[in-house]
Amino acid sequence: MNAIEIVFDWMLAASLRASALAVAILGIQLVLRRWLSAGWRHALWLPMVAVLVLPALPVGPFAWFPTNQVSEIATLAAPGGAHETPGLQEASGTSSDSGTTRTNWNALALVWFAGTCGVLLAGVVGYRRTMDRVGRAAIKADECLLGSVSAAAREAGLSRTPRVIVSTAVESPAVTGLLRPVLLLPAGFPNGFNATESRLILLHECTHLKRFDLPLNWLTCLLQAMHWFNPLLWFAFARMRADREAACDAQVLLIDVVDRRAEYGGALLKLQGMASSRPMSLGFVGIFERASEMKSRIVRISKFHRASPSHHALGGAACMSLILLGATQAEVSPSPDAAGKQKPKVVPANRAAAALEEKLKKIVIPQAAFEGATLEQAVDFIRLRSQQLDAGEANPAKRGVNFVIRKPQAGADGKAPRPYGLITLNLKNVPLDKLIRECALQSGTRSKVDEYAINFVPADEPEIRPAVAPPAPKGIAVGSTSITGKVADVANKIIIPKADLGDLTLQEAVDYLNQQAKEIVKGEPPVLLVIDPKVDASVRTKELRLKNVPLGFAASYCAVQTRLRLVAGDKEIRFMKW
Repeated sequence: MNAIEIVFDWMLAASLRASALAVAILGIQLVLRRWLSAGWRHALWLPMVAVLVLPALPVGPFAWFPTNQVSEIATLAAPGGAHETPGLQEASGTSSDSGTTRTNWNALALVWFAGTCGVLLAGVVGYRRTMDRVGRAAIKADECLLGSVSAAAREAGLSRTPRVIVSTAVESPAVTGLLRPVLLLPAGFPNGFNATESRLILLHECTHLKRFDLPLNWLTCLLQAMHWFNPLLWFAFARMRADREAACDAQVLLIDVVDRRAEYGGALLKLQGMASSRPMSLGFVGIFERASEMKSRIVRISKFHRASPSHHALGGAACMSLILLGATQAEVSPSPDAAGKQKPKVVPANRAAAALEEKLKKIVIPQAAFEGATLEQAVDFIRLRSQQLDAGEANPAKRGVNFVIRKPQAGADGKAPRPYGLITLNLKNVPLDKLIRECALQSGTRSKVDEYAINFVPADEPEIRPAVAPPAPKGIAVGSTSITGKVADVANKIIIPKADLGDLTLQEAVDYLNQQAKEIVKGEPPVLLVIDPKVDASVRTKELRLKNVPLGFAASYCAVQTRLRLVAGDKEIRFMKW
């Protein structure tokens, strides 16, 4: 499964969840239309935007449905997806069906990607053409107009006055721009408007900037391009823009103590007469965008009144309900294994290992399809997806799951080791622990959980159990293959991004880890790894490939493979004999 498929899978699940949320928002607006202020009507759309943006939703106790159910609905869009039973597909008899389904799913992902690129390209080209046309027809703005814009910006609460472009190619005032906002005004403005009307129009545009409507507009343009196939979301974005204008109108009317509804409505009607019926491009936010919305907008302005505290409380409660119910995911319980399936028992060594095993049960992979994949390829996919779906981990460096793959050893007769078996399966909505067991079963390995990683070792390899530790040297803490205490806490705060320690001597591995620690802390690290002089530093570490692993855990892996123990001094972790 490539990157496009992974994004497509996440995007399709997000699109379905956001569609359900959009229907709920429209229903709430219909039921509470008399009590919801314009600002809260627009705020109700923000949970839907969050669902479309966040790669993983936080876990909540009152979610409508868990993530695996959303993903299960998403897989129905794949050819044959509604008829496939989640579970292991045997190599004989079903490999062609699995390949056909996967090919069709790849094709759908590529069609979606091509459509997204096409919509984005069309939008960028249209925006650039509009801005080029505006720039060619630009004229110098007079000082009086610039002074009015500065006054409106201060009145709206902006700390910085936007750049002003006056052009004959502009029909109606609007704001645009990516890094620095630009206020576009038609040539001759404010001719045809009295002082109050022109001030209200400028206040409207500056209020858009104050409310951060411009960056939100760019974000929704991108989301609309990504979800080009979903007409419900296109309708939802149109309603969101209409509610945005109504919210901005209400905020402008709140600025003045004096009732300005008549002057404001008159200014909008004059703008309607000046502008064409062609809708404004999605890259712009303006006071007048669609003539079809003008009637309802004038009605809202005429009925405008300041919202009471109870109305604000109702709007906040409705918005919070949408966040708790629609913008979170519920915890899921792992599905039971099929009867008769080999289920190796994984016993956690300590609390850290128990926490890691709990993470394996909570993370659910929407779809895992391998056909003749090596164990390394399967592990790379699982590592990436676990990082994306690990919503419960606040620290980005610790998201997902680490893996260690031990190379198969040569036999006693000196023959080359037998490679691990290839993996062919197609699982949907599978807990991570079950997927790992299936990969271990097919590859001929055994998986076990330690403090920070899942280890794949040859199935016939005996457990490495260190001997009982003799008394520790004077002044040094008793050691084992893992350490605890203050030194361990310091060492485990140093996260090594990548540690490829395959077939290195212990000395080479220690030098590499110390050098990585120095680069991370940009100087002498607070803890160093040291090899005791009595230890044979030429012993090899076999195969260790780690990512985002704390320094202390990396040392523990080296100690286990070299059959040594770790002891902690004041500023060092020492490898010693048992």
